[in-house]
Amino acid sequence: MSEEQETAAQPAIVQALLRAPPAEAQLLLAWARGLGVIRHGELRGGKKMAAMFALTRDHKATWPILKVMSRAVKIIAWDARSWKLRLGVVAVVGTFVAVGNEGAAIVALGGGIGLPLWVLMGAGGVVLGLLADLVKRQLQKPRAA
Repeated sequence: MSEEQETAAQPAIVQALLRAPPAEAQLLLAWARGLGVIRHGELRGGKKMAAMFALTRDHKATWPILKVMSRAVKIIAWDARSWKLRLGVVAVVGTFVAVGNEGAAIVALGGGIGLPLWVLMGAGGVVLGLLADLVKRQLQKPRAA
């Protein structure tokens, strides 16, 4: 298995932790060990929760946790996606930024519905990516004579 395939097989949170700087990783490791001690300790209920919050505060682990979680979300929402889906996301965001929540009416089969333009453009972006892939596959197929 190649390194790229091995990385893709790991959960996003593991990939995000592997991308963390060593100092952050050590801080998070010490914090996680402290949580384990509290979890299996003698404290109960609210005291256990207060001890966990105090540990998080004392280790200054909030910001590193948020950074690792944001990296994991980026891996899930962007890095692990195909370019077709990325094109659709860019179309949705770009259209929303350009026109806001303006609507467009669609009249089909005698009934009219209104949709925000960013929904229509985002779907169009994904359709364009799918069409491009279909054309590419058709061009790569050997033609029968």
